[in-house]
Amino acid sequence: MRICRISKSFIALLFVAATASFNFVPELFAQESAVLRLVIVSDLDGNPVYGANAILFDEETEEEMLATGVSDLDGFIELRNLDRTGYLLRVSYVGHDPYLRKIMIEPGERKILSITLSSGVESFDEIVIEGRRFRSGDAGHRRIEANEFARVPTPGPGSDLAGYIQSLPGVVTAGDRGGELFIRGGTPDQNYIQVDNLPVIKPFHISNRYSAFPAEMVQNVDFYAGGFSSRYTGSTSAVMDVRLRPGNRRNLRVSASTSPYLSAFHAEGPIQRDTDSYIVMGRFSTIDRFAPHITGSEAPYRFYDISGRYSYQGENLTCNITGLVTGDEGEINPARAATLSWNNFVMGGRCLGFYDRFNHPIELTAGYTSYNNSESSGGVQERFSGIRQMYLRLDLKEEIFNLPVDYGLSVSFRSYDTELIGRFTSVQSFQRNIPIVHVYGSTEWSPFNRLTLEPGLSSQFTLDTDITLEPRLRLLFRPDGTDMHEISAAAGKYTQVLSAITDERDAGTIFSVLNPTSDRDPLPSAIHAILGYSYRPGAGLLFSIEGYLMQRKHIPVSRWTPRAQVNVETSLAEGLARGVDLQAEYSGSSFYFRAGYGWSIVEYSAETDDLGAWIEEPIFRYNPPHDQRHSINTLLRFSSGNFSTGIRWELASGRPYTQVRAFDLFLNLPRQNPVQEPGTQYTLFSRPYGERLPFYHRLDLIAEQQFTLTRSAQLNLEAGIINLYGRENIFYFDLNTLERVNQISLLPFVAITATLN
Repeated sequence: MRICRISKSFIALLFVAATASFNFVPELFAQESAVLRLVIVSDLDGNPVYGANAILFDEETEEEMLATGVSDLDGFIELRNLDRTGYLLRVSYVGHDPYLRKIMIEPGERKILSITLSSGVESFDEIVIEGRRFRSGDAGHRRIEANEFARVPTPGPGSDLAGYIQSLPGVVTAGDRGGELFIRGGTPDQNYIQVDNLPVIKPFHISNRYSAFPAEMVQNVDFYAGGFSSRYTGSTSAVMDVRLRPGNRRNLRVSASTSPYLSAFHAEGPIQRDTDSYIVMGRFSTIDRFAPHITGSEAPYRFYDISGRYSYQGENLTCNITGLVTGDEGEINPARAATLSWNNFVMGGRCLGFYDRFNHPIELTAGYTSYNNSESSGGVQERFSGIRQMYLRLDLKEEIFNLPVDYGLSVSFRSYDTELIGRFTSVQSFQRNIPIVHVYGSTEWSPFNRLTLEPGLSSQFTLDTDITLEPRLRLLFRPDGTDMHEISAAAGKYTQVLSAITDERDAGTIFSVLNPTSDRDPLPSAIHAILGYSYRPGAGLLFSIEGYLMQRKHIPVSRWTPRAQVNVETSLAEGLARGVDLQAEYSGSSFYFRAGYGWSIVEYSAETDDLGAWIEEPIFRYNPPHDQRHSINTLLRFSSGNFSTGIRWELASGRPYTQVRAFDLFLNLPRQNPVQEPGTQYTLFSRPYGERLPFYHRLDLIAEQQFTLTRSAQLNLEAGIINLYGRENIFYFDLNTLERVNQISLLPFVAITATLN
């Protein structure tokens, strides 16, 4: 109960701040027309219903549609500009009985209704209304529901966002460990990730098969591989917007699971029935103990994550408090004896208020996040870099000249802390505090029924950098007025004030220096251009093709030396990524299939002298290590009753690497005597990134069976094999130890999950 009181006190503070902020927003465009606000929940668990259709009909004819809306992630719908006093309201959602009610509303009134949909199997003609937000598959955007995670075989109990994201075209990983995602030519530090509106730096675990977002905790994810709207700032590559789900507001549910790879515990339930709830989940890896017995090789890495969410649903206020803690530690290459680690901490809250005295809903987010990573040898920490951030965000809506306008601002106070010993010759240890302000605005305009435009403008600035202007535009065109044929496009400018410096030549380390851009350096920036076409010939069937061009400037890259030594001096490079993604997808009641192919070219260029390259060219052009020309991913999932099975096969072309040219002995003259001392052996490189690793391919298989033991107890069994045919896929070749490092080969697993409702 103490936690409940603390949570409600925090919500009260958020609400007071939101109300105070709202009072500063002038209602220059307030209208006398009525507004109807709906909050839709399900009787199954008392939680908000996302995607419900609401229609207002003429009260007398009960046929003419006068207003429509679709519920958002909070179950909220706002119907504006109502100029009549009587309506017939109909709310419908798949798997629930339709809700019908006559509504009386006075001119200028702002009416709020809370509606509970009853679960049922009644058949009715469903009228699907398109919401304002672009649908999954449009111009770089894919909305991912949590139940889709299970389509990708995962070696442990449950499913995870990491496996699903890696099955999409345009997403590249360096191997099976490291927690690094390269999306359409961008580097990991160029991705922006947030959970419940709170930024998180690196939520992917040292085992690339897992993130901090298991399916049990996630409601859905908006994944933008580029071309994202002005709402998101601070990234030049991609966005992952993760929303956790609220806990069950009516029933207690507890589960525990174990496997040789991962063990987990999960609990959720009401605090006050139909008002507030909690959900919490903790996971920790076990592969380091079982791998030698299962695969015959070491897997010297460990990770854990703990996430939780408190949710409150009031009559005209919805709030949540989110917490996330992660920890990763291990060796990318056991022969190096270098231990890498990183940690995340996220805590904050978000409130959406839609009181009848508010002209528009108001959304406020506040919180604290931190991240650090380090590298140690022999138990002694040699390098450390971290960031702490206080975060406040305000999102508002307005209607100007009958156009909906979304706008807002965020203020963050970042504190950087870096300590380095050796190796980093141009980057010094430092501590720095920087306030950052982001502002944005966007609208949606349909000049005619088949075309929708979403123009926007974003800006950010610090005390050390100039104000940026980042125009954005998204477009959706339906030639025949239906969703059978859709042409979508997105373009915009993107900048960021944070970069991470690492030695991209050395795959044996993923340590990075988190470095704010100073007034002496230009901001990293990018121009995105995306064009896509999708075709839906029938129910559940989708074909799509999408081309993209991304030009990046002022990318910090490591300077090179012709000798094999780690040295992170940096210079600025230009980058160009271009490619095409093709997908075919079928989703039925018991069968799912997806096949995707991605082709891309990523090229960097910089002045040869700045790079420190030993090539006699004034401008040196090269393909960085994440340039993957070809990738194929296929998924198949079949379900029958309580049994399901899934298969994933992936193939990818080799990534660039720098080949060894020769070995020699180095003498430190005159200190060393060539007659008595042979010198120190060192390696000489050939042309940087002039060769490619071999092709990579792998087949994964999983089968799952659920057993009902009692009315309140279930048992779930999973069994599968990762890399079914045991191919030895190379991870990288260590130029320091002259040793080939492979990814984990054949990995069988069994997982058991017990659930009590």
